Amino acid sequence: MLKNLVVYISETGNTKQLAEEIYISLPGSKKDKEIIDVRSWNGRLDAQNYFVGFWVNRGTCSLEIIDILSSLHEKNIALFATCGMGSSKSYYDTLEQNIKVWIPNDNNFLGSYFCLGKMPSFVRDKYESYRGKCDDTKIDLMLSYYEESLSHPDNQDLLKAHLFVDKCLNK
Repeated sequence: MLKNLVVYISETGNTKQLAEEIYISLPGSKKDKEIIDVRSWNGRLDAQNYFVGFWVNRGTCSLEIIDILSSLHEKNIALFATCGMGSSKSYYDTLEQNIKVWIPNDNNFLGSYFCLGKMPSFVRDKYESYRGKCDDTKIDLMLSYYEESLSHPDNQDLLKAHLFVDKCLNK
């Protein structure tokens, strides 16, 4: 059994970047830890600590991540994710609550780390296409989130990922 397993799903590369940083920050040799994209994981790897990563879509995670989280028992689980819709603590707390429900109670939840992740340009185009069809104030807010996310994850986000790993492993 591995000590640490980083399992992630990434569409745009943001979460992969975070997953790789988390993997690097984990102590031990390569025989003690592994990193794997959820789409190539066959479920045969087992670990004491799971760091599960994803991108946030509509306030939650993908079905692949739900399947993994709900299948784990008697493990230590930490969540990490990238998202484009703001960076407030209250938003991140809400996301954590939305996703924690998929973790069975016999696991030990270690915590979560969320950071901004840049969104593809088609998202900006989609927001712009709503002008005149709904409240422009809301469109302006969505566009401000888009602009804010363009440089993320940045070096500060990656440093915070290291600190997150340290905090989780010291629980």
